[in-house]
Amino acid sequence: MDERFTRYLSNNASGFAPYSGVDAHNTYAFDREGWRYTHNTAEEPCRAIPVPGSTIVNGYATTLDPVKGLDDDDEMAFMYRDADAQAPPTAALPEGIDSSYEILVADPTNPAQAAFVYVMLAGSGGPVPAFDASNGYVHYARDAGADTFVYSQSDYKDYGAAPKGPYCYPDGSADTSHGVVAQRRPLDTAWVRTPRYSFRYEGRWLMTELHVNAATEGNTGADPANWTYGPDLVDQWKARAFQQRPGGSMPCCGYEEEVNNWGGSSILMGERSGPVRVIRATWGADSSTNNVRTEIFYRDEVLWGDALRVHVMPPLDGIYVQWDYNAGKVSTYYNPFVPGGVPIDGQNDEVFGNTSMHVSKDRVEVRDDDPIPVVGPQAVTVPLGGDPGACEIASAFGESLDCVSNDVDVVDPTFSGPAGLLNWEEIAGGNGTLVTRWTIERHTAGDAYQVIATPYYRDDSCFDDGTGSDPGPHLNGRNADDGEYAKYTDYTGTHDRECWTPAAGDPAGSRRFWQGDIATHGMHINFIADSDNAFVAAPVTEINTQQRIVVLPGDPGNVGERYGRGVEYPLTSGARFFEGSAAPVAHP
Repeated sequence: MDERFTRYLSNNASGFAPYSGVDAHNTYAFDREGWRYTHNTAEEPCRAIPVPGSTIVNGYATTLDPVKGLDDDDEMAFMYRDADAQAPPTAALPEGIDSSYEILVADPTNPAQAAFVYVMLAGSGGPVPAFDASNGYVHYARDAGADTFVYSQSDYKDYGAAPKGPYCYPDGSADTSHGVVAQRRPLDTAWVRTPRYSFRYEGRWLMTELHVNAATEGNTGADPANWTYGPDLVDQWKARAFQQRPGGSMPCCGYEEEVNNWGGSSILMGERSGPVRVIRATWGADSSTNNVRTEIFYRDEVLWGDALRVHVMPPLDGIYVQWDYNAGKVSTYYNPFVPGGVPIDGQNDEVFGNTSMHVSKDRVEVRDDDPIPVVGPQAVTVPLGGDPGACEIASAFGESLDCVSNDVDVVDPTFSGPAGLLNWEEIAGGNGTLVTRWTIERHTAGDAYQVIATPYYRDDSCFDDGTGSDPGPHLNGRNADDGEYAKYTDYTGTHDRECWTPAAGDPAGSRRFWQGDIATHGMHINFIADSDNAFVAAPVTEINTQQRIVVLPGDPGNVGERYGRGVEYPLTSGARFFEGSAAPVAHP
């Protein structure tokens, strides 16, 4: 049973607070609210503790649902696998139970498989549940040092500014590299484990590992410490605003990503664990001050929900949300337009759509290396005679602006189709398979942006998007890996970094290889007029999306239609009420 209620979000410490204003957000009554943990004691200056006066429930600071009991926005979650045959008509309620609802669960694609569960209200002294967060399907564990304050500040230091105080290195030793006191946040590192998969948080926006158990059922037993999994499949979850890679330039905007920007402008909203699922929510992302991302973990799948509330985003180049995978750990990519699959080998599979643009006083250049180039076989360059070292352009008002130097992704409908919300995608391999699908979670005027959002796919081991550690690490944060960062040294001397190929085997994060994009797929929101609710608190223009990821063992081949269409045919339910006897007395 997960209670929900509406909060009114406002981060007045953010430089974007006047624009973002206040936003209504219906979310969970969490076990632990991370945003309350901003204080410390003199004895432990780097351990986060709740704000004095916080409501403490079961040892954690949180906020209770102001409506006692269950109301219309609360949720009940159970697994279809735990449903069974209907109780006999003459069956009495179990001892100690005052009343019960009989819940019929039906699969609309297979009505003959209807099953039943019974939700019961225990009387005083009645039975207690046999399963809870300690022995259910999903286990959530914060690291021992997850409450350690570390330096944490976006490159835009007034975006989502955190309270200042003493801070430490992750190992707990004192850090004064940014002054004695500085903006700080807890590490918020944690593991999520189920019998099917394990998932790693390295921070609020940093999701860096996903391991799959090879057995169909496997990992039985109550202690997750004894569960085993295969190798890590993902480099990390990534997102980009304005441009895909560092080292470029846009006249209006910078380069924003999940490590140095959003990790340093966010706070953990809350965490909740139960026998069926784990919920974790993050609040804030630079100028998307009241953005809330919510992850819900089930035994065999994960739901990634996002309430995107952000200002105008120009069409060059919008927002990217994507998963980047580890080289050599996955083998084939499928979607409805490539049902036979394409190999995941670090080589570009799109026919067209990946273009590099440069517009400055010295030249206009467009480069397109796709198999069917839109603008020419390699590059089109028009010299303008200006200073080749100055990356700037002349505006209509006479002053100089930053030049355009950016990689622009245009969807290839022959490979991914025209619309991101229509596709399922599958990443398969012997170490595990993931089937994903994007949907609209709640309808607002922001739906218009999602309808024209396009699929994003890039399998290119030469393309360094600025974060990540596989095939090789990105070394120069928020900047291009050039100069000394474009070299590596081994026992034979110093060499230029290379683009990974399958023939190189496991790259093991070697600096020999560029960071690269491996089967990187997701959604490209091409532009946004405004999704920050137009200075009102009601959700009128925000973009509410959800990505569903089904986790499967091994490589089953193309199963995208089977698992990727599940959101189109959800389970349905009906209920009837029993009180004090087996006879139904109401039909809500």
